[in-house]
Amino acid sequence: MSEVEEEVIKTEIKEYVLGWGGKYSEWCVGIARDVRQRLFGDHRVSEKSDGWIYRTASSIDIARKIELYFIDLGAKTDPTVVNEDTRIYLYKMS
Repeated sequence: MSEVEEEVIKTEIKEYVLGWGGKYSEWCVGIARDVRQRLFGDHRVSEKSDGWIYRTASSIDIARKIELYFIDLGAKTDPTVVNEDTRIYLYKMS
């Protein structure tokens, strides 16, 4: 089940990014317990006008695999933040 879940989440995120232009180098990926605080507070993403998405995985391992997948595609990340949670987010950097 975990491989199917991982592929579903990757596909949903890839389709979303593609809808916003598809260049992963313009996106930041991360994992956070409080996604709303991380996106709209810490990163100052506009909830109404910016590109952002998050999904919840069933385990930390799956969340990390997905995060690394998008880093390998070119998405940026903050390597100093290590979060032990299952919510993966991406936002388009402005």
